[in-house]
Amino acid sequence: MEVTNEPQYVSATRTWHPSERRDVRRTIDHWLRNTWGTDSIPLLETFDFSPLKGDWGHRFLICGDDAVEHAVFVTYGSGFAQLLGLPQKAITTTPFVQQIPELYRDMFSEGYTKVIIESGPVHLKGTFTKESTFEFYRAVFLPIMLHPRWSKQLIFGTFNYRAIAA
Repeated sequence: MEVTNEPQYVSATRTWHPSERRDVRRTIDHWLRNTWGTDSIPLLETFDFSPLKGDWGHRFLICGDDAVEHAVFVTYGSGFAQLLGLPQKAITTTPFVQQIPELYRDMFSEGYTKVIIESGPVHLKGTFTKESTFEFYRAVFLPIMLHPRWSKQLIFGTFNYRAIAA
């Protein structure tokens, strides 16, 4: 079996721990509770982040425009920071794709770009191959509108993976 450092976007065949599936589902459900209609993007001014104040876990919030290269982290949870080796407090002056490990950049860029283009939820899952380890991941990217006439928007999401020896 060839092992590569490039992300492999294939469907995960491993059974996931229930809490991992629940985190993606809870993040999507929280986002849906804040929408104002079918096929709508929630507005920041009415989005309720209060349930997340105690623990963002593996969730993140990114702000940007059409170009992923300009987008920055607004905040993220301690689980997300630990998983990706990020500082506990988000650095808001450096593009987020420059901050995350190279292995994950294409997947995060894909999720971000799809959310901007599709203006709706983007759910990604698959595997990364790193040395003799498979990392089975799940991620969701969800748009939040800053203002109806602004080109910038927020991307709310969650990311997690489980590493399995090959």
